[in-house]
Amino acid sequence: MSSSKQRKARQRAEHEQWERDQLQLAQRRRRNVLLMAAAAVLTLTLAVVAAVISTSRDAPPQTVGESASEPAKLIPEEAAREAQAAEVNKAIEAGDAIAEDYTVPAGTPVRSGLKPPPDDRPVACAGRAPANARATRPRYPGGPAKVLREGIDYVARVETSCGPITIDLLEKHAPVAVNSFVFLAREGFYDGLLFFRDFGGVAAAQAGSGDNTVGWDIGYRLPDELAFAKRRGYPVGTVTTTSEGPYTAGSDFYIAYGEAFDAGFETQRTQTVLGRVQSGMGVIDTLTSLDRVGMGGEDYAERLFIESVTIEER
Repeated sequence: MSSSKQRKARQRAEHEQWERDQLQLAQRRRRNVLLMAAAAVLTLTLAVVAAVISTSRDAPPQTVGESASEPAKLIPEEAAREAQAAEVNKAIEAGDAIAEDYTVPAGTPVRSGLKPPPDDRPVACAGRAPANARATRPRYPGGPAKVLREGIDYVARVETSCGPITIDLLEKHAPVAVNSFVFLAREGFYDGLLFFRDFGGVAAAQAGSGDNTVGWDIGYRLPDELAFAKRRGYPVGTVTTTSEGPYTAGSDFYIAYGEAFDAGFETQRTQTVLGRVQSGMGVIDTLTSLDRVGMGGEDYAERLFIESVTIEER
C-alpha cells in the first residue's frame, strides 16, 4: 500500500476512533453535569444549615426591641465562596472568561511548578531547541488582563523551527478568545512550546499547552464564541480553541490542516474560531508529513517549536 493510502487509512481509523471518543465524552459530560448539580444543591444546603446552627449558637439572647429577622453573618469561607460564585455568574452573563480565583488580579502570573518533560526527539528542519524549551510556565488564576483595543486589527507572527506562520486574529468575531491569545503571546507564554500533538482524527495540529500535554490548566476558562464557526465552518488553515464544551477552552489552540476538521464538527460547532493562517501553512504541512510515534500515534517523530509569537497591530 502506498504511503498516501496508508495515511488516508490511518486518518479514517483515527476519525472513527475520535467519533467514538466524542460520544463517550458527551455521555460523561451529561453525567458530570448531573453530579455537579446534585453536589451544588447538597453543598448549598449544608452551608445554610451550618450558618443557621452557627448563628443560633453564637448569637446573644435577644432583648426587647431587637429584630428577630436580622441577617446571619457568614463565616469567611462561606463569604469567599459566595463572592467567587457571584463573580462567575457575572462573567457568564457578560460572556467573559471565568477566572479560577477572583481574589487574584487579572493578568497576574502564578508559578505552576510544572514544566515540559525531558524530550530527546530531534528538532524538525534541522533546528535547535530554544533555551526556554523546558522552562516552567505560569498560570493565571485571576484570568487574562484586558489588552485588546477598539478598532485595532491584530496579527500574530509565529516563528517556528521550520519557518514563520502568520495568523490573522479575528478580534471582531471572538474578542474574548483573541484577547486571551494576545495577552499570553505578549507575556511570552507560548515561546518555546511545541506543536505537541497531531489530532489526526480531525486533522488538526495542537499547541499552546504550558507543559506540552493535554492536561494543562491555564487558570481560567473561555466562553464559546461560535457565531462565526456556524456561518463559515472550519476550512483548512483555521485556528481555533480546543474546547470540549462551554467554558472548557484555555490556552491551547488547533490549526486545522485537513478537511476532516470541518467534517468532524459539522453537526456541532464547538470550537471558537480565533484566527486563520494567512501564510505559512507549508510549515504545518511539513509537520504533518512527519512520522508518528507514541501511544495512539499522536506524537510527531520530530519536534516543531514555537520559538516566538509577536503581535502586530494594524
